[in-house]
Amino acid sequence: MSRAAVVLKLSLRNLFRNRRHSLYALATITIASMGLLVFMGFNRGTMDEYRENTIRARWGHGQLYMRGYRGKAHERPWENWIESPQETIEKLRALPGVRELFPRVTIPAMVAAGGKAVAGQGEGIDGVAEARFFTRMNYVEGGDLNDQPFAIVLGIGLAQGLGVHVNDEVELVARAGNTALHSAKLTVGGIFQTGVQDFDSYAFRIPLKLAQQLLETERVETISVALSGVRAWPEFAGAANTLLPDLEAVPFDELDKVYYRHAVDWLDAQFAFIEDIVLLMVFFGIFNAISMTVMERTAEIGTLRAHGDSRMEIALGQVIEAAGLALLGGSLGILGGWLLSIGPLSHGIQMPPAPGLTRGLRITIELARDEALRVLGLAVVTSAAGSVLPVWRAMHIPIVEALRHV
Repeated sequence: MSRAAVVLKLSLRNLFRNRRHSLYALATITIASMGLLVFMGFNRGTMDEYRENTIRARWGHGQLYMRGYRGKAHERPWENWIESPQETIEKLRALPGVRELFPRVTIPAMVAAGGKAVAGQGEGIDGVAEARFFTRMNYVEGGDLNDQPFAIVLGIGLAQGLGVHVNDEVELVARAGNTALHSAKLTVGGIFQTGVQDFDSYAFRIPLKLAQQLLETERVETISVALSGVRAWPEFAGAANTLLPDLEAVPFDELDKVYYRHAVDWLDAQFAFIEDIVLLMVFFGIFNAISMTVMERTAEIGTLRAHGDSRMEIALGQVIEAAGLALLGGSLGILGGWLLSIGPLSHGIQMPPAPGLTRGLRITIELARDEALRVLGLAVVTSAAGSVLPVWRAMHIPIVEALRHV
């Protein structure tokens, strides 16, 4: 048997021979690995919940506009809307990743009820189609438009300003073009709270056909897109720009830059800082455990040196032992984190409102394989690195002094 194989065999035997030492270090590594994995799962769950709330409450995975329309002021904006929307939608349905398409128009209007009138900005939507995908509207009263031709759903702030509830009647007054005013009497079918205060304070939704009648147009301003997943957007956007070069595809994080992208960037930075602190605490915890183990075995190290073992072989054996403990402890920590995620934390954690939102979110612990492997790798590297300094110190104690160490 080669010398390296002997060193490896003896190092692994030491994991079980020094039970008290090994159990202390193993417990430290296991608890640290479990805590770090659960923290990473919480971060992932927070980001995923925030993203899903943004996609399924308002924007979809992105929207399509006439090129050059978005981000500019237009004297007659409806002239820059999408013509022949049904023909355009049929072409888009054939593109990769497409699950559903939602034509919309924006309709500024006065909403009146009970002697009160509030300026709002609504959307004309396909109520039946949107109810299948936009499941995060969070209705506090009533529900979706569905196929009701003369219904309206209101943001909670707008409803409170008008003092209305479900089944109350409101009057909508909108201007078509630059001249004609049109009005319609509608019944409140639902009141939603997306959590974005500015949106909830002025937003309403009415059936698409009714909105087009009030605005005297057959065009649509935008087409929202539901895809198979977030990762499908780049391929879809490239295909859409090739097939329909007059349209511009804009992803949801660009549409909601203030309330989503900025908040996520802030949370990413915060979580990265906290993760660094956790890793530092993990390192010092493991370093302390390994240091105690090595110090208590100084006499053993002196004996090995007295029998002719080289410093390099002894040091390598100690590092392998630390790495073996980390591999076992990290695996147990991952198992413990998984058991927590399917047991006590299976229903998630109710959190207060995140930045940019006015309602809390329930965050589930979402563990990922790549993060579990990362935790395992960090445990092994940290343990091996944490053993270097105490081993180096033990190697440089004179043999006679090391043999007398108790």
